[in-house]
Amino acid sequence: MGEAKSFYTFWVEYLHQHELLATRLWHFVGTSAALVSALLALITWHWVYLVVAFVVSYGCSWMGHFFVEKNRPVSFRHPIWSLRADLLLFQMMLTRGLTESINTFKLL
Repeated sequence: MGEAKSFYTFWVEYLHQHELLATRLWHFVGTSAALVSALLALITWHWVYLVVAFVVSYGCSWMGHFFVEKNRPVSFRHPIWSLRADLLLFQMMLTRGLTESINTFKLL
């Protein structure tokens, strides 16, 4: 992935890193588990749930990248944009805005 100048250019590259539905499903599972864990951390005030959120989220996402898509995640090069893109992908999958093909999707 080249150096993105804006979130939009990052998002387009991000989608190409997540072309396969199975990769997106791994992300969806990881983000779902992370959100539940973060909510549990807020409810119980136990910090261990935040660790679980981090581990499960990255673990599921990396499974999709390394074993399904066979590429490298960009989460450490662009952590804020990556989190934003993960949440946008999650929202879109939750509302069926992005299910099968990334080629038919436009952000704007």
